[in-house]
Amino acid sequence: MATSAMRKVLIIGGGFGGVFTARHLQRQARGRIAVELISRNNFFVFQPLLPEVAGGGIHPADAVVPLRLFLPGVTVRVAEVRTVDLAKKTVHVAAGRGGEIDQLAYDHLVIALGQVVDLSRTPGLAERALVMKDVTDAFHIRNHVLGCLEEAATTMDPRRRTSLLTFAVIGGGFTGVETVGEVQDLIRKALPFYSSVRAADIRIVLLQHAARILPELPEHLAAYAADRLRRRGVEILVKTGVKAVDLERIETDSGQTIDAGTIIAAMGNAPSPLVQRLPLPREHGQILVDRHLRVRDNDHVWALGDNARIPLDDADDASAAHAPALAQFAYQEAKVLAANILACIDGRPLTPFVYRSLGTMASLGGRQGVAEVLGMKFSGFLAWLAWRLFYLSLIPGLSTRVRIATDWLLDLIVSRSIVEIRAGSTPSGFVRYFAGDVVVEPGVEPGGVYVVVSGQFRIDAPDDPATPPRVLAAGSWFGNRFRDQELATNEQARADTDAVAYFVAQEDLARLATVRALLDDHHAPAPIGL
Repeated sequence: MATSAMRKVLIIGGGFGGVFTARHLQRQARGRIAVELISRNNFFVFQPLLPEVAGGGIHPADAVVPLRLFLPGVTVRVAEVRTVDLAKKTVHVAAGRGGEIDQLAYDHLVIALGQVVDLSRTPGLAERALVMKDVTDAFHIRNHVLGCLEEAATTMDPRRRTSLLTFAVIGGGFTGVETVGEVQDLIRKALPFYSSVRAADIRIVLLQHAARILPELPEHLAAYAADRLRRRGVEILVKTGVKAVDLERIETDSGQTIDAGTIIAAMGNAPSPLVQRLPLPREHGQILVDRHLRVRDNDHVWALGDNARIPLDDADDASAAHAPALAQFAYQEAKVLAANILACIDGRPLTPFVYRSLGTMASLGGRQGVAEVLGMKFSGFLAWLAWRLFYLSLIPGLSTRVRIATDWLLDLIVSRSIVEIRAGSTPSGFVRYFAGDVVVEPGVEPGGVYVVVSGQFRIDAPDDPATPPRVLAAGSWFGNRFRDQELATNEQARADTDAVAYFVAQEDLARLATVRALLDDHHAPAPIGL
């Protein structure tokens, strides 16, 4: 039970760094301090397992751990941080569905916010790509892949079928390589249930801007990984950047286009917006800390994980090495940071962070992997097994370990589930098109309304030359819910130039119509229809 005389440590962030800092503090302090953790969710996501969730090898609920179960004695607050007042040592948070604002005081503040995904630098990528940041993202990828197989099994349009059966992953680091391997595994194991889809119809592409994939690994291990993926049918395009993305097409910086019904972005990490707003020293978007993980010129503020720039030596120039944004680094940083906070409270010397390598590994799917452990480099089945055992040992909570081990065992002896669980309708949002792209085909329901933001769209009837075409510019609309521009069943909509539209899904349009009707009833003498 916390008392007013207790020192309070407030931790912002429920990722590896924040969660393990809270756990170590609670265990080492033995009730001497109050520890509170603020997280957007009431669970901890074990990030290394997300590709397996995307591949259907692990149940989504087994890749997360309840924070209250894992952190006994720690006050867990599910809330959003609004502001941090470093001078007053207070944090304002919004909690609950009503957004109730609370002010929390602290003696020591730990910032462990990690990074966010920012794809805005590539036109169209943020609007069209699937990402791999959270367990819901991974589960959505799984369902999306299965949905593509379902539609490809019945469509009569060869162009549409080709697009549906093309899967592209952008980013050749650990996340991208493991994701492409697991997606390939999911498709391979699902294909026997789709008699009209052949293995030869599947195209899987991995795009990497650098000269090789897995730059974090020794070159020969990365080469082995590339060879194994290619043998399993994965195309690997290195030295290939993405220039733009439209609805289902990637345009590379070399001018190549790839029609892909599935585009997964395993890149684009950016600093947390909250970190960017804090009046703390930063470099490359990360908070500058010393080797003790204390923020420079701030005796009571600490940072670790992806949002911290942590020196690994005493060099104070461009040659200094810094801790990479990897889970096992955050895992070790947390123990040192917790010990240093207690040392600071007790007036003892602080301990510098020294990383002790636990090994570097990557799973390639298909029971293959690459690994470097204790100076030994190996690959194949043994590396894949080492990867699983290593992460199984890091997973917090015995019950979670048992569930994951059970998932892995079942995956070896029974077929993977091909149940597609749809989370909802196509979301409303901006969509980018290249000139010539077909937006709505004849005989296909638009599913909502397209509002032209920029460029031009052409509406015509390919099989009826007598029907005059219509060209729609910015401010116009087309779809199946607006009287003036409702598409006939024999008409198609095509981008006349490079263009951007805002798609309003039919369900959202119905809600807007209801709100409009209510407003008209209360504020106008007569309703005005849409």
